[in-house]
Amino acid sequence: MGFLITILSLGFVIFIHELGHLWAAKRAGVGVLEFSIGMGPRLWGRKVGETEYSLRIFPFGGFVKLAGMDESDTEVPDYLNYNKKSIPARLLTISAGSLMNILLGFVIFLVMYIGLGVPEQTSVVSGVVPGSPAARAGLSTGDKIVRFESKPVDGGRVSDMVRVIHQSAGKSLHFEFMREGKLNSVLIAPEILKAESKEALIGIIFKQEVKQYGVFQGFLLSIEATASRIWGVFHSISYLIHGKAGLKEMSGPIGIVQFAAFGLHQGVVYFLNIMAMISISLGVFNLFPFPVLDGGHMVFLLLEALFGKPINKKWEARVNTAGIIILVSVMVIILVNDVVHWQDRMSLFKRLFP
Repeated sequence: MGFLITILSLGFVIFIHELGHLWAAKRAGVGVLEFSIGMGPRLWGRKVGETEYSLRIFPFGGFVKLAGMDESDTEVPDYLNYNKKSIPARLLTISAGSLMNILLGFVIFLVMYIGLGVPEQTSVVSGVVPGSPAARAGLSTGDKIVRFESKPVDGGRVSDMVRVIHQSAGKSLHFEFMREGKLNSVLIAPEILKAESKEALIGIIFKQEVKQYGVFQGFLLSIEATASRIWGVFHSISYLIHGKAGLKEMSGPIGIVQFAAFGLHQGVVYFLNIMAMISISLGVFNLFPFPVLDGGHMVFLLLEALFGKPINKKWEARVNTAGIIILVSVMVIILVNDVVHWQDRMSLFKRLFP
């Protein structure tokens, strides 16, 4: 059931993306020939005006077919033709899907902060990775870290401590923790647990608690959380470029479903937090200036504005074809990686979310 709910929720995220394109196209007077949720063979379809609304068999993906965007659309009247609209109108139409995903993520964060509450990390250990430095040092589930390097861990905030741990490979760090009412201390040397990573870890998972905020503070924190997730996407890409992470670290649809489904097992708040991050990540990634992505189409529009005429369609088609080949190749690698590591991730998530 968790996997089913996750798949439907991801379908909703994609629906919002395509709805953004649909809304902007209608607003700009661009004809929409088809609005489809899902890919593959059509399960259901209904035509309203010039638009065919359809539902397809595979829940991942979707598309909005704009009138005139395909060279085969020879009978499209000028007043509906995408290519006849102003560049600002076309930019809005192309970018609206991604902007809607980012907005959806913000709204989810807002509902969480002022309504349901948000998960915040505490200094209580909820799990220890077997064989890790923390496990060898004797830390166990339920321990509460109260001091780190002779400094108190105030209010359960552990972000500063985690940052120091990441930068302290091989260096012995001093932890003081409470266990059954008794204060204990231990030295732990963080290690690079993965060859592809440059961040040191000790191998503990911290417990999270749900906290609610007022409307004004919740609004500001939602903006901050959205901005943080946007930056996180660029941070992840930077890791890939500089070799701090590899394709093995990336997850495709299968890995995303696994992660989100186990988040749902923890509770609705944890699941919504994951869905907000996925929605924002999808929006930002689609704005990247890469062929066939929304950002790639926007680059061609900006070049058209710069040179005062559309880019040669043959060259645009060639660039987009190359982009499709690269994206499909990467997706195949990621899907294979998801399948190969399915059981490993299942075991990991069971330790993280007992």
